[in-house]
Amino acid sequence: MIKLVVTDIDDTLIAVGRPHATEHAISAIHELQAAGVEFSVVTGRRMSAIRKLFCDDEACFQTAITSNGQRIYVDGECIHTQYLDHDALVRAAEVVSSFEGYAIGLYKGHQVELVATSQEEVDRYGLAFWNDAHVVDGVSDHQYYKANVRVGHGPGVASRAEVRTAIARACPQFDLVYPGPNYIDLLPGGWGKDSAVCLLAAHLGLEFEEVAAFGDEENDLNMLYSVPNSVAVANAVPAVRRDARWHIGASADDAVADALLEIAAAAREGRMPSFMSPQLETEAPFQQPRG
Repeated sequence: MIKLVVTDIDDTLIAVGRPHATEHAISAIHELQAAGVEFSVVTGRRMSAIRKLFCDDEACFQTAITSNGQRIYVDGECIHTQYLDHDALVRAAEVVSSFEGYAIGLYKGHQVELVATSQEEVDRYGLAFWNDAHVVDGVSDHQYYKANVRVGHGPGVASRAEVRTAIARACPQFDLVYPGPNYIDLLPGGWGKDSAVCLLAAHLGLEFEEVAAFGDEENDLNMLYSVPNSVAVANAVPAVRRDARWHIGASADDAVADALLEIAAAAREGRMPSFMSPQLETEAPFQQPRG
């Protein structure tokens, strides 16, 4: 029986283009919790952004894994923070500064510090995106737990793969993943969404077989590999669709919300959800979580 649901947000629980979760999704989360099933979002976003996505409905994010696993909250309290290696961040900034149209975003409070770039470059290639971001001169001594490479658009901009390879060679302390088209996330080596889900499940006293994980992107893969009941939405990238054990409809159709309602009904009846029946199962890799 499923006792904990963890789900990515962007284009999994909430379709890209929607400003926040639908009423149907929020209602489904409440129904799931009323059935005694724990719920947690698992996202690259920070808590301040998550609040807006759920219209300040605290029941939806009191337990949450943010910043790709670097922060874990249970009942509104942060129980773990995984920080990034400072010296490796400095080296990463040196690498990125050699590529036109790229910057590193360092997250401090509600602001984003842009390093390895100039204001002229930020404006030319659109590197600030939607965040409250400003250019600073180098990596400060602050202890950062979230950072990403921002990918600009325009002539002469190198491919993400080239930049990712260069950073990986200079900074083996980081794992590098694509959370979406405009970013490369810098994660602590050996720590990610999978490690955080493992820690959360242990904190709640649950076994991996009691966890269902939903995702769509490359940065969800290690989380999906770490639990037997991995679920891909129909719009997931090919690797996620291939490697997930179970499959549901598209994010645009609120398929995760429908799945939450089915999990709630199954929990009340002491059974597995219908979309997790043996007839629908695909062979998926399972790996012991890291961390």
